[in-house]
Amino acid sequence: MAEMIDIFTKQGEKIGTISKEDYYSWSGENLPWINCITCFVINDENKKILFEKRGKSFLDPGKLDLCSGHVRSGEIPMQGMVRELEEELSIDQQDSQNLHFLGKMDVDYTTLQDEANRKALRCFVTVYALRMRDIKKIKIDNIEAINMGFLDFEDAIGFIQNGMTRMPYEEGLEKQYSQIFQRLQDYIFPRDRSYELEVK
Repeated sequence: MAEMIDIFTKQGEKIGTISKEDYYSWSGENLPWINCITCFVINDENKKILFEKRGKSFLDPGKLDLCSGHVRSGEIPMQGMVRELEEELSIDQQDSQNLHFLGKMDVDYTTLQDEANRKALRCFVTVYALRMRDIKKIKIDNIEAINMGFLDFEDAIGFIQNGMTRMPYEEGLEKQYSQIFQRLQDYIFPRDRSYELEVK
């Protein structure tokens, strides 16, 4: 059965529902926007952030990514994120009930300066974080993701800022990222005010 997603104007007005397959084969003008989600999964013991390596049969194969996906029609972003965490990383609903909202980003892939990242995709991205006490529960599905690893906070942010992940980082998006990174830092290190993040 086709996975259905809602489509929107840039102003966030819903204009219809189509299959994900039809969205990615859109050939007309005025590519609509869709709802997407992504999550920084954190090892609560050492404060490291999980990255997945994308599977070959999915968008951006081989690239590093956070646990990410589309919001299906009828879902709210948090429901979509809970589902993606279970599908990709086997994180059950009991563990994902503590999802922490970091903010939203508007990412228009059609206008990116970097041609390697440019594609027919426009996303309202809701960004979350989740601290995991027991990372042994995490198991990748070996379909969407083929491997995973953990990075220190500064390295994780550096990887994103230097274009080493699936998340596009360039002029025009920096302010949105800066707010997300600051909220992430406050979530991971709530009492450590000496931990200053320098955003490029």
